[in-house]
Amino acid sequence: MPRDNLSVSLPPKTRSLIEREAKRAKRSRSAIVNDALQLYFRLRKIGAEEPSDEERAAIAQGKHAYERGELIPLDEWRHALGLSDH
Repeated sequence: MPRDNLSVSLPPKTRSLIEREAKRAKRSRSAIVNDALQLYFRLRKIGAEEPSDEERAAIAQGKHAYERGELIPLDEWRHALGLSDH
């Protein structure tokens, strides 16, 4: 994936935390900062797609089925689709 460079100013403590985590995780500082920004965006729903009306209806239908106890264990569902290991 193409990458662009971005220069930012950080307080020394923040930079130190990034460097420490990068060393601990054996990852680049860029990867650590990217993960942190992705989490920030997800938590604030920045750039998040809104579900369509059809998707909202399917979500509501699934929630109601769950509330009624109409569910199937994951192993059974995987087996029914031929995705199980056994």
